Amino acid sequence: MRFSNRGRFLGLLLLLYTSTTLASNVLSCVANQYQEMPTPKLDLPDPSLPGSYDFKLLRYGEEPSAFSLTSLFNLKNPEFISSSISLPKFLANYSKKMKYSDDAYHDFKRNPVPLNGKMWLPNSLKPLPLIVLTHGNSDPGFDYLGELFASRGHVVVQIDQTYLNGLWGENGARAWVILKHIQQLSVWNRLSGHALYNRIDLSSIALIGMSRGGEAVAHAASFNQLKTIPQTNTPTQFGFNIKSVVALAPMDGQYHHDHGKNTLKNVNYMVLQGGHDADVYQFLGTNQWHRTQVSNSNNLSKYAIYIYRANHINFNQDMSDDFQFGKSKDFYQKLLSPAQQEKLTQVLVSAFIEKTLHNKHDYDRILERPQSGLFGLPQDIYISRFANSTFIPIEDFESTHFTSASVRQIENKSAAPSPTNIIVEQLRNGTPTENHVLKVHLKQHTKTQVQVKLPKSQLALLAQQQATNVHFSMARTDVSANCSPYNLLDNATLTIRDEKQNALFSVNLANAGTLAPKLSSDYTELESENVKFGATEPLLQTFTVPVTLNTETKPISDLELVFEFVATQPVAITLDDIAISHL
Repeated sequence: MRFSNRGRFLGLLLLLYTSTTLASNVLSCVANQYQEMPTPKLDLPDPSLPGSYDFKLLRYGEEPSAFSLTSLFNLKNPEFISSSISLPKFLANYSKKMKYSDDAYHDFKRNPVPLNGKMWLPNSLKPLPLIVLTHGNSDPGFDYLGELFASRGHVVVQIDQTYLNGLWGENGARAWVILKHIQQLSVWNRLSGHALYNRIDLSSIALIGMSRGGEAVAHAASFNQLKTIPQTNTPTQFGFNIKSVVALAPMDGQYHHDHGKNTLKNVNYMVLQGGHDADVYQFLGTNQWHRTQVSNSNNLSKYAIYIYRANHINFNQDMSDDFQFGKSKDFYQKLLSPAQQEKLTQVLVSAFIEKTLHNKHDYDRILERPQSGLFGLPQDIYISRFANSTFIPIEDFESTHFTSASVRQIENKSAAPSPTNIIVEQLRNGTPTENHVLKVHLKQHTKTQVQVKLPKSQLALLAQQQATNVHFSMARTDVSANCSPYNLLDNATLTIRDEKQNALFSVNLANAGTLAPKLSSDYTELESENVKFGATEPLLQTFTVPVTLNTETKPISDLELVFEFVATQPVAITLDDIAISHL
């Protein structure tokens, strides 16, 4: 089925690509393959619109002197004087371990360092939630977020830690500086007579960072839970109520804790990534997404959202105009404009903040299924992968508890079960992740079933609450030369059946959404003999299917989920994160 708004989508794409040839072929072919669903009408306020709060702009930093580190916030006369801080020694461990030599963080001599920030302070008689904005290896450039969130009732601080730019292994230090800013703000918030006295609701904090700052905000959320500074008995005096972390095109693994990679606990997490990022060109944020634990917690969610024609620099206003030079102008011309990318960032990040800081859970309908036109989201392909605390895992294909008996692929029903093919999920250029997925090759016009037995522990729950959601994540891994629209889910069903093969529920998956084609990127204008970019990376997207069993299910019954495909063209897919949740 083709939908009416799809023609408008292709028309806009083709209009944008008239100045290029090869790029037009690649991007327009992908757009032609994508069968966009109709844009839903949601009875929700637009999260990207300015709110009703007036606000004033303030600056804080070290007392100006001839020895002050240069700040981008014009701190000749700051409204507030902040304390300088010393960075603890343990932060240099990773840099030393990696044996960085040039621009290594462990050789960083500027200690102590200042706390310089720009603040948007709303006019309010009550304390308001705090949002901290953090840049990466660049200048700060998030006024478009600061102004929006201040108008919507948040105290917003954009910090300047450009003195850490150009180093290697420094993202732990970036994270520590973020927490020290919050600590300084908390002091002023308690200080009677100070302009910030009782202005900040420190029980509700969100961190937003980009690139290296996107990795740093995740480390900050972990450092925040430390009782003492590592390798000392000195209390951290942190323990702030950080509820939410947002990463825009983040790095991952440029800093490791002594115990290993960063794991997030007890926070909500969202990562946005562009499909034509020429800096962080792999979706590295999915690694942190996997290492974010939301199960067994109350009302926590995590989202990984991929935007096909978004890039790196357009998340940051300071970078979007200055980094286009030479042939790169042609590269950026075929992508979303800076204004479009700022708009989608406002929509998605603000929806996430509304849900996680203000408990407006209906906004997850935007985050779980973002679509062109929804609250002004620009025309593009959006892929969302998500999970939350209500998800009860059925099968995630990890070797620690995977058994070959739980999944079977059967062609034409009468055929013998084929071997299951569990592979490592990979990023662009074949970079392995720590996640495993099931890979399935679907032959044209051949019935293929993936059968997943429900664990015994879930049967009683299913019997008690028959209104249930089934969730699964799926990606196409084949690159099709056919540029015609195709949604594999139009030719797929989900069935729940008992041990006697009786169907207790069955539904065609067409209404679950569109399974996107493998999104091939085109970096032609940026490539040379010595510089090449991987063309694509498989992108798992999460689907939700409401289920109501048509008969009473006894807890002792053996039940299984059956995914059945009858592809009308050869297709390869990966499947992961099969779960249920109860309504």
